[in-house]
Amino acid sequence: MVYVDVVLVTYNQEKFIADAVESILIQKVKDDVQLNLIIADDCSTDNTLDIIKSYLPDISYAYQILDTPCNLGISKNYKRIFEFCTGDYIAILEGDDYWVSPNHIEDHIRFLEKYRFCCLSMNSFVIKVQDNNEFFTPNWTYSNDYKFIDTKTQIIQGNQLGNLSACVLRTTSVKQLPSSIYELSIADWMLGVMLSQYGLLALLKEPSSVYRMNSQSKWASLTPNEQKERLIKLSIEYDNFQEGKFHRYWDIYRKKLNRREPSKLRKILRKIKSILKKI
Repeated sequence: MVYVDVVLVTYNQEKFIADAVESILIQKVKDDVQLNLIIADDCSTDNTLDIIKSYLPDISYAYQILDTPCNLGISKNYKRIFEFCTGDYIAILEGDDYWVSPNHIEDHIRFLEKYRFCCLSMNSFVIKVQDNNEFFTPNWTYSNDYKFIDTKTQIIQGNQLGNLSACVLRTTSVKQLPSSIYELSIADWMLGVMLSQYGLLALLKEPSSVYRMNSQSKWASLTPNEQKERLIKLSIEYDNFQEGKFHRYWDIYRKKLNRREPSKLRKILRKIKSILKKI
């Protein structure tokens, strides 16, 4: 039997949470997969948790709501989530995103069971511009239906993950993360860098999830130069955290960042940003 902790991570997302929960309810897995839903609401002040609870009678498997007496912040929220998980895998869904394929979890599990040297798999995802309901799907440019990523690539080429709601993690790898990582402003980039030391990351072709983007997000509101400065600052922070273990790669990344041409995904994000400005 394969045990999967389905983690729903939420904070003040009452406008979107129904889509997220319903995308969990449609998941289909084979008889040898057992799901367990873990709800990690970070002390929302709106109706997010009440909406989630209204769906719980429809859950046909075990679920838990983690107790949250106060707001922890995203890093500490993930810390307690990962400490609580006991299954073989962790499927993450953040409350403003949703899965579009009923086989989202099943496909990830079959891949990770086959390629046991991988610590994480991430599917391609659709970007939804929330302001005007436009959808963008980055082109898949690889010859195979999957691509493996190592630590060097995850650093030098920049973040290959992009959205945690598209990720399924191997729990044994997550448990190896140092607790001090949660003192950082943890993001999918650094999580990928750290996990890649315990196994390869895998990118999957099938776009089985949707990532919402809107004009109110901190990242979308930054200019390209401000984004670059932010990435450089993060790379220095992560480099120092790792005590220079991958300094050569971080240094290559920073130099590349200052001179590289925009990637296809970056061009799509710029197009989205121009649409948001018009709106």
